[in-house]
Amino acid sequence: MPEVNINKIRENFARNLAFYRKASGKTQLELANELNYSDKSVSKWERGEGLPDLEVTAQIAELLGVNVSDLIADKVKRRILITRNKALITFLSVGLVWLVAAILFFIFQLFLPDSCSWLIFLYALPVSSIVAIVFCSIWWKRLHVLISVSALIWSSALCVCLSVNHQKIFLIFIIAAILELLSLLAFFIKK
Repeated sequence: MPEVNINKIRENFARNLAFYRKASGKTQLELANELNYSDKSVSKWERGEGLPDLEVTAQIAELLGVNVSDLIADKVKRRILITRNKALITFLSVGLVWLVAAILFFIFQLFLPDSCSWLIFLYALPVSSIVAIVFCSIWWKRLHVLISVSALIWSSALCVCLSVNHQKIFLIFIIAAILELLSLLAFFIKK
């Protein structure tokens, strides 16, 4: 039976805990509060000066969205590739929205050259935001969702403002500001 090197496990755990904690966007204090521990304990674990018990390790893994084996594994490259692929898929999906917008712009320019076909690119902004919201909700943290929701609110207000010919349409930005405030308040509500 191979000998277990506790120093190597402690070293791997320290490196992986710091990596996955930062990747999740949590501070040591936030993680410690979720575990009902002090941030000094998390700091100690990340320096490799100790290990939490198995139950706490499982709780950490759950909070960070990884497996216990990911926390003690020798390498974290697989997770880095997965994160990079998620980002690429998100950007490719948003890019497809802009490709469709460019194709529609081309078609409108061919058949209706005097139309306001440039608005198609403006309308692509809220559609891109919706796509981003979907992928951020699936893969990313709440901050990414908040940014995408903010982009949707303000780009939608801009679309309405530039599409509707009315002297007081700029007041739509008051509604957008209130929606932004509500989304910020919702962001700060704890799970």
